[in-house]
Amino acid sequence: MTEELLVKTLLDARPRLVAGALAVVRDVHSAEDVFQEVLLRALRMRESFSDEGGLLAWARVTARNLGIDQVRRSGRLGEILSELALDAMHERLEAASDSQRLRAEAMRFCVEKLPEESRTLLRLRYDEGHKGPELSRLLRRNEAAIYKALSRLHQALRLCINQRLAAQEGTQS
Repeated sequence: MTEELLVKTLLDARPRLVAGALAVVRDVHSAEDVFQEVLLRALRMRESFSDEGGLLAWARVTARNLGIDQVRRSGRLGEILSELALDAMHERLEAASDSQRLRAEAMRFCVEKLPEESRTLLRLRYDEGHKGPELSRLLRRNEAAIYKALSRLHQALRLCINQRLAAQEGTQS
């Protein structure tokens, strides 16, 4: 695994990894320290990771174990959650991240199906951050038409994403 892919994968998973560490150490700064240690260890071991899934599984377990070690060293071991509670929490975090990943994939698929003009409007609005008056000027359309187009795009994307997710769910059953 390349260093770039490893860092990107862990930074994308940072909120979940820090949340998992936070459940153990119960201190935001300590949880961030745990994440940084996980990142450093992963960089040293990057050749042993064949894919992102393996890296993330290792990172979750390592973050939890580093958090437990940190609590143990501080003498607060009796304060941490039980192993069963930690496992349940990690399963919930994983389910949420899988759902977010599937939704993001569905959104990419649906956006790619849009006409070029619609993709341009979305890019200008969300990637470049242009608001109504600027969009109106850039696209040479009146502001009301821009807002109506965005509203229709949101509705079409919501429908497409929901259909895509339902179809994926049907194939997994």
